Amino acid sequence: MKKIIFLFLFFTGFYLFSEIIFDFELTTENWKGENAEVFFTSRYSNTGNYSLCAKVQNVKEARLFYEGNLNFKFHDYLSFKIYMPEEGGIDGEFMCYIKDDEWNWFETKKFKIKRGEEKSVILNLKENNDLWQPFSHLKVFDAYVKENIKEFGIIIWFPQNYNGRVFFDSFELSKDKDEKFYIYNFRENSKKIGRYEKFEITFEIPVIFDNPFNPDLKIKGIFISPSGKIFEIPAFFYHDYLRTLYEDGEKLIPYGKSEWKIRFTPEELGTYKYSLKIQDRDKNFEINIGSFEVVESNKNGFVNWDSQDKNYLSFSNGKFFYPIGHTLRSPDDEREAYKYEFTYRKGLGTYAYDNYLKKMSENGENYIRMWMGAWWVGIEWNSNYAPHYKNLGKYSLENSWKLDYVCDIAEKYGIYIDLTLINHGQFSIHPDAEWWDNPYNEINGGFLKSPDEFFVNEKAIELFKRRLEYIISRWSYSPNIVFWELWNEVDLTGYYSSEKVRYWHKKIYPFLKNIDPYKKPISTHYCRREDDPMVWIIPEIESLVGNAYHNQIVSSMREYYEKRKFYGKPMMVNEFGVGRNRIFLEDNLHGGIWSSSMMPMFGVALFWWWPFIEHFNLYYHYKALSNFWKDEDKRGKFLQISDGKIKGQDVDFIGIQNKKEGYFWIFDKKIFDAPLKRINPVKIEDAILEFGSFEKGIYRIEFWDTYKGEVVKVINIENEKILKVPVIPFEKDIALKIKKIK
Repeated sequence: MKKIIFLFLFFTGFYLFSEIIFDFELTTENWKGENAEVFFTSRYSNTGNYSLCAKVQNVKEARLFYEGNLNFKFHDYLSFKIYMPEEGGIDGEFMCYIKDDEWNWFETKKFKIKRGEEKSVILNLKENNDLWQPFSHLKVFDAYVKENIKEFGIIIWFPQNYNGRVFFDSFELSKDKDEKFYIYNFRENSKKIGRYEKFEITFEIPVIFDNPFNPDLKIKGIFISPSGKIFEIPAFFYHDYLRTLYEDGEKLIPYGKSEWKIRFTPEELGTYKYSLKIQDRDKNFEINIGSFEVVESNKNGFVNWDSQDKNYLSFSNGKFFYPIGHTLRSPDDEREAYKYEFTYRKGLGTYAYDNYLKKMSENGENYIRMWMGAWWVGIEWNSNYAPHYKNLGKYSLENSWKLDYVCDIAEKYGIYIDLTLINHGQFSIHPDAEWWDNPYNEINGGFLKSPDEFFVNEKAIELFKRRLEYIISRWSYSPNIVFWELWNEVDLTGYYSSEKVRYWHKKIYPFLKNIDPYKKPISTHYCRREDDPMVWIIPEIESLVGNAYHNQIVSSMREYYEKRKFYGKPMMVNEFGVGRNRIFLEDNLHGGIWSSSMMPMFGVALFWWWPFIEHFNLYYHYKALSNFWKDEDKRGKFLQISDGKIKGQDVDFIGIQNKKEGYFWIFDKKIFDAPLKRINPVKIEDAILEFGSFEKGIYRIEFWDTYKGEVVKVINIENEKILKVPVIPFEKDIALKIKKIK
């Protein structure tokens, strides 16, 4: 077995607290042997009357190990006795190792033991010592590694085949006196920060918590802006990773040791002062840290509902934000095979997002919808699902790192995120049932008998609030996260109850809004087009988002809007995309994004089949749409569904307008809005648009190629009473801009 040699340290001294964990009194304490027979014996007892004996027969290497759950978290030393009998006639070497709950291996160096020697071994368990070295990973041994040890063992080597015994006894944990609180290894990412960019501090503390995600001692950053505004930002528990790409996909390698971070995004220019506030059960104190300078940047800031037109979004600096993008739920979809004639590589993880976001940015897209699913960047789930999950109340640092990475590259490429916090499957018994793996389920050690209890059980609500606190402390800083979307398809959860779901939202919405220092918009998503008015109507629901799956895509978009406009809230389609083959599905994509953009919704509908877009390189559809809407600002214009009419065979249109301008998409009905689709496009000629609601005057009409994103013709028409626009010949579809110029 190949091993790395590191320094091994011995310690002596007085320990204030100690406890025997293995003394082998009439039992092996479930220790096992490899190349060794293990049994308890009365020979060589150090504590009590018995010890553990390893009988080795004609081998050069043997291993003794304990598999179980060991917690060394609150101890500083582990000691034991080892004895090599004289009659064996041979010297040996041994080392100790541990495996944590994610099966990361840490080991000491080999060190010698002579025949006839009784050795007292004291292993340092404190942080910041070089005793325990990582093997095949880069994680540093710290208190949270030693909290959940799955295996502890000793490997013994002999210079030649050995027949004999080795004895062990008195495995004891001990602890030094308690340390005072202090901050160490403190770092700032910079003393000069651009406006709307991340200011981050990293530090360590000597306090070890039973649960670092819900510590007894609270640490907050107190930031005072140049104008005197005060922000309190909680610290969060962190571990770093390195990513690698193997043939079978992405692997994250833990790197370094556990630390604490605080992230803050400044919105004012000038000098910010900040300090650390330490809140204990009994007392509070504050450590004055210093200051940093905020200078102007090219960032637009956070996205929120526009202060003048609540139906649309804008940035902190006042610029209009119009979401154009598609779903990137996760790197791939492994639930079922696709039927749309394409393949994709599984397991790419964050590497897939490098590719996706770069291509989206190059083609004018600025928005994705992504889930915190258990298979992607979810942070709380069943430990049997993956080693990095820790069940309820403790969060996946590995998946958290992935979300950090996505936020960073989203910033790089100018992509904004609708982050879905819970997907329906987690609490669904059908479809996409994940309830049977859910840590809230009593069969997995939780406390809920059925998924609908999650919405009203106060313990479940408090646990979810705690998860929200971690999410806010770690990711609220990012302007590239636009929405906290609480649910995907909440109406598909098991035993759905409108009353229970309403109760939950009325509790969670104000809590989340209150703890978010940047007050990001919050949404919740429904699958069925008519569910659920009793939830939609509550004041806490800021916007309405849902699905519009249908092969008659234009009618589906119209129906979606008409069924929701009564509620007077901003709306958007967050999922669509159907078609029995590649041609039909691509037409559904094209028709969905163009028709939804011609409606009074705050963003373009999000197509679901992202691997389909990637495989056939269909990003050009978004490039054309983005070109059309570039520099257009819908705010404050009271753009409503057009009441115009169109004349022509197999042709229809959809558009938005006021009395002075309008935007329209004209299309072949048999391709984009018919039960039976036309397969081969035909030329549409002699179509005429007529409008009776435009003011008198001269209008500029631009005809746009919706596949190239180019103006193909411009005409001016004078309107006296009825504005009649002769549509130039086209195949499949064409778009128009109509604006009064005189």
